Amino acid sequence: MRKEGNIILNIKTVKNLLITDESKDGFCFRSSCSQTLKTSQLATEMADWNSSFTEADYLGMLSVMETIVTKYLAKGYNVTLPFGTLRANATGTCSNIQDGFTLGTGNHTLGFLFNANETLAKNVRSKLEYKQLPPDSTGEAKIYRITTLNSDASESSSLSVTAGKTLRIHGRNLSFDITDENQGMFLENESGLTRLSVYNRRGTNVVDVPVPADLASGSYSVSIVTKPGNTYFTANIDSEVTVA
Repeated sequence: MRKEGNIILNIKTVKNLLITDESKDGFCFRSSCSQTLKTSQLATEMADWNSSFTEADYLGMLSVMETIVTKYLAKGYNVTLPFGTLRANATGTCSNIQDGFTLGTGNHTLGFLFNANETLAKNVRSKLEYKQLPPDSTGEAKIYRITTLNSDASESSSLSVTAGKTLRIHGRNLSFDITDENQGMFLENESGLTRLSVYNRRGTNVVDVPVPADLASGSYSVSIVTKPGNTYFTANIDSEVTVA
């Protein structure tokens, strides 16, 4: 069911940047929530639900539940709640299959996965209220900042680099067609413009690129050129990269 009014769930149609097969749909949906139901508000709602328990009672129950859920998640359990299942999930990368996961090292992090049970999913689907947002008409690229990657995958704000060092560009709408020579990441100094052709990562919001071995020493401005539709866009940033 779709309603207009005080709608919290916003849905937007965006370009599907993962598609490589032109026979498949080129756009997908992204959703965002504009408000959050806080624990105190949840306790108030529960107390108002024809209950003999007070808001303070429910806050106490929720606090105890949090403690117990935390205990068992830390032990590696799948924790089944009345409306779904929660579990811890390790993420990250390593260079060797023999390497193990070490929380806090490099990009080794712990996230959490929640799977709603079918009853909850069915009820939410039947009552869903959402607002379809207009699409971004331009998809213009923006560069927010540039960092360099250290050997442990952490980021540094130092932009003095040598050949092989990885530059990371943070922004939005950064995806480009690498087969189009007019698109991509460019470095420019008084000697001219250099288009980079090798990338470690090309995403919508993050681009990782190694500094070419044959790049001459000097200071370079950075730009990314994209073409989300029929128009080319150039994203620039004031920061300069210095190659030793």
